Amino acid sequence: MAHTMLLLCTVISVCLFLAASALVPPHTIQQAPTTVRAGYYFAADAQLQPLAHLDASLYTHLYYCSLTVHPTRRTLQLPADPAQARLLATFSRALKAKNPALRTVLSIATAGTDAATAGAASPDPAFAAMAADTESRAAFIDAAVGVARENSFDGIDVAWRFPASAMEMADFGSLVSDLRGAAPPGFLLTATVYFSNHVFGADANYPSEALAESLDWVSVMAFGLRPAGAASASDSFTAFDAPLYDAASHFSASYGVVSWLDAGVPAGKVVMGLPLYGRSWFLRNKANSGVGAPVVAAGPKQRGSNTTGAMSYAEVQALAATRAGRAPVMTSYDNASVSSYLAVGDVWVAFDGVAVVAEKLGFAARRGLLGYFLWPVNYDDDNLTVSWRASEIWEQSKVSSDSRNATDVRQRKAPLELPPALRSTAPASAPVPVPTSSSFSWLSRNKLDAHLHFAVLLLLLHQQ
Repeated sequence: MAHTMLLLCTVISVCLFLAASALVPPHTIQQAPTTVRAGYYFAADAQLQPLAHLDASLYTHLYYCSLTVHPTRRTLQLPADPAQARLLATFSRALKAKNPALRTVLSIATAGTDAATAGAASPDPAFAAMAADTESRAAFIDAAVGVARENSFDGIDVAWRFPASAMEMADFGSLVSDLRGAAPPGFLLTATVYFSNHVFGADANYPSEALAESLDWVSVMAFGLRPAGAASASDSFTAFDAPLYDAASHFSASYGVVSWLDAGVPAGKVVMGLPLYGRSWFLRNKANSGVGAPVVAAGPKQRGSNTTGAMSYAEVQALAATRAGRAPVMTSYDNASVSSYLAVGDVWVAFDGVAVVAEKLGFAARRGLLGYFLWPVNYDDDNLTVSWRASEIWEQSKVSSDSRNATDVRQRKAPLELPPALRSTAPASAPVPVPTSSSFSWLSRNKLDAHLHFAVLLLLLHQQ
């Protein structure tokens, strides 16, 4: 009897060890980042901020944004332009020469990714077809990991904007899981994502459990809530593009972040996005320039960002400086939503000023998030004002919030009607289940059941 009890205790101990080891995926045995101060660098806008001008010490991670999937071959498409090819080849080495501790990530995105369409879907049939097919997915992963390692990148980011149905969400989960399986030890894997649930009004939820298990973190695009040119009646008035809070809807940065925490993703695997662009309109009456004022069209096309209805942070500052004295300039900060806007004559721009950035980073620190990213760093001004201040504020916020409990989410969490630009006509298949915060973080019930059945089987064999 004593011998049987000893064997039973031994078997149970082994099973508990196996269960505990399943709590952390193998790749996380490598040293994980303790904080993230990241920036996305748009290769297509390299002329706005050459690599030589970036202060690499302001970031822990910089993303090369981006490569795409070939429209017919369903594999990785490399830059055809010689200048872009050189940038890809020199990106990591040039930046690491200035900051050896920096880690660089190769972002692979759906076609058409840019700042102006930050919150809009970029339908890419080739990307979706690649993710849906096992052989195409394997060939893509092999090419992507190979290109990243050949060019001294430390990881890969998957920026599918955005899976538009439950089936595509399942394919997305398979893609990141296969990537993790093929990646070498210590290789970073991240994903650029939207809110975790109710994407596109098709009841399409991200496969949060698969993402949490396979990725080092998710980069939440907590902006782009008013895409330029969205075909809706709301385009007839001014509105904030990335408010931290919204008491009337879930179109807020805080909702986007909390949706991932509620889906069971640890706060230490969530990175919050901050826009370095502003959304602009022409006012119908420049005497009426508040939030909700009537507008007649998207704002002026800018020479640098080359986009109608959007301005880089540098262009917003230049607009205020050049028009001062010639037209009334009004900058306003909205405390309720934590947003700011600039009105210069008949031009109205919603943007994140330094005060807004400070409040958002304070929120992220209080929630215990891993860090933040700037989208894109090319759009900062010549002094890298936002990059500098964000880095300083983040370190201060992290220190001051270490012993604090976060309870400051002030907007409703129930999903409301999505913006028309985010709706999809794609048919919805069976939704992918999303774990709640009460679910197991890493250990599935199936694994636990298997361990316990194994223990019982050993005991029965011994008794025989």
